[in-house]
Amino acid sequence: MGPFTVASMLVFLVCAATTNADTSEIFQRTCEYSTMHVSCPAGKTIRLRSAMYGRKEVNNECPNSGPDTTTCEAPESGNIVAQMCNHETSCDIPASNSVFGDPCVTTVKYLDVVYWCR
Repeated sequence: MGPFTVASMLVFLVCAATTNADTSEIFQRTCEYSTMHVSCPAGKTIRLRSAMYGRKEVNNECPNSGPDTTTCEAPESGNIVAQMCNHETSCDIPASNSVFGDPCVTTVKYLDVVYWCR
């Protein structure tokens, strides 16, 4: 291997690591009746990838005392969170039926948000 090949590989690795760090997804979950705080470091803003308010799995993070419904989702979750948070440095999102509607009555829901800071 010549010196140019090694140097080229080093430049590639440094650039790839920087790109991956910039595009790392951040996942947050909060239970119904709580407020999620989403934020990015100075100079970066929130870019929503996805949001889901409802219940898609049985989990211990948000215990459910009602029926084990795992197939409910508020259809406008992504649009609502995008309007609240996209291009902001931080935002607070209440995980609440009053914000998202109630996609499954008597089931404890949670809010999942996946976003980037760019």
